[in-house]
Amino acid sequence: MSDDRRHGATSMERSASSDIEQPLSKPAEPAPADDAKALAISFVLMVVIGLGNKIFQKLQTIPMHNYANTLNLMTTVFYIPASSLYIVPMIRWGTLITPEQRAVPMKTFAVMGFLDSIAGIMQIFAATYLPGTLLILLSQSAIPISMGISKVLLQQKYKLPQYVGALVVAAGIIIVLGPRLDDAPSSDDADSSAAGGALGLFGAAADAGAGASPACDDDSGGESTTQVLLWSLIMIFSCVPMTLSSVYKEKAIGETDLDPVYLNGWIAVWQFLFSIPIAIPAAMVSVPAVEPSMLMTNLIDGLKCYAGHNSITSEYRAANPDFQCFESDDCEESTAFVTIYLFFNVGYNILIILILKFGSANILWLAMTVMVPLGSMAFALPFVPQHAPPKWTDVLGLLVILGGLVLYRFGQALVAKWKSVRHATRGSDRPHAAVAQAGWCGAGATQQRAREGSCARLGLAGSSESSGRAAQAGGHGGQDLIDLRKRAQVQRAKRGAW
Repeated sequence: MSDDRRHGATSMERSASSDIEQPLSKPAEPAPADDAKALAISFVLMVVIGLGNKIFQKLQTIPMHNYANTLNLMTTVFYIPASSLYIVPMIRWGTLITPEQRAVPMKTFAVMGFLDSIAGIMQIFAATYLPGTLLILLSQSAIPISMGISKVLLQQKYKLPQYVGALVVAAGIIIVLGPRLDDAPSSDDADSSAAGGALGLFGAAADAGAGASPACDDDSGGESTTQVLLWSLIMIFSCVPMTLSSVYKEKAIGETDLDPVYLNGWIAVWQFLFSIPIAIPAAMVSVPAVEPSMLMTNLIDGLKCYAGHNSITSEYRAANPDFQCFESDDCEESTAFVTIYLFFNVGYNILIILILKFGSANILWLAMTVMVPLGSMAFALPFVPQHAPPKWTDVLGLLVILGGLVLYRFGQALVAKWKSVRHATRGSDRPHAAVAQAGWCGAGATQQRAREGSCARLGLAGSSESSGRAAQAGGHGGQDLIDLRKRAQVQRAKRGAW
């Protein structure tokens, strides 16, 4: 797939889509000395802005924990006016958006917008209910998933290091999730957890008594083992529609060079339109569930929360039984966290475009690889909201995933470098062997006939002058061969005189 395909995603899905990548067909050319400083600056900016994007991807959901649907719609619709500020002037007065690009059928953008809307809403809900460290590690599952889909649908070819790297990444994810599988609740707790999970995922179950209020599970906030596993799987499988969107773009657009902002703008429009009906089933699988009759109120309260106003309070829950399972709002930091994330996300995607267009793709992959351990460690810092010390399995899984990322992204280049060094080392020994062989082939007529076959293969038979020069370069052994040749010449002269 072409590198620009990863820009066919919007909002939160846009940041995760950068992990859907293809191996470089060849190592990047070394940057000129004048560009080295620019590449170093772009690398630092990519790490800083990318880290901010990953960290605030989670932080924005903390004060907006009751309003994942509102957050999804907001982060999607933000790109429509932002993209329009570039698209409209460029179409009217610019030349970068050509008539050929504008001739791309609108259904192409609609299909990508539909797939991206599914991926985006799955990711933003998963980000709401998963710990930050787990969120970053699980997003790396995009690599093996996108690799498999691209292999099947596009017949994409990969090298052995890419296959090994993808398998190592998958192994690291299993290591991270393994302890959560072992922490299965007991039989009594399992029944209670299952009942609470059914309540939180599929709506309030009707109680035996008529008119009874729905019971609230203690783990309705999504921190139980069952909920963490469920949302982890949702986060992993969100990469499927995200990759399908990229594959569809590759097939539908082909070699058409689309302006990435123009592409993103139209995808954002369709993604927003599809996100509206998808919000209904998405609300019902939230924790706790939001019934369709409550959805509009939830969306409006979410906008109020973004403005810093708390709607769901203890008094509000007491007066409205439908909301008694919700946690109280804490919207004080919503405006700052959501706005910061939006700007980080825009900057992150602009940097990806600029680095791929004017810089080195290796810089991009290196920065993305560095962001994984840094982002994971950030959520263990004491000043980060909802910080928690990492489990030892998280650390081990991080190291394994990091090793897989290095193999996947740089394995082919490292193997090529090792082969070139090995070839150069072997080649440095060949001149010495050639010199010795050349001197050997030029030593005497009798020996020359005996060695005619091997010397002819070297192109040295009968070339006494060149073999003599080669012998001189051979040191003391070469001098002995020269003396032997001189004695043979004297003997031939004597025979001729006789």
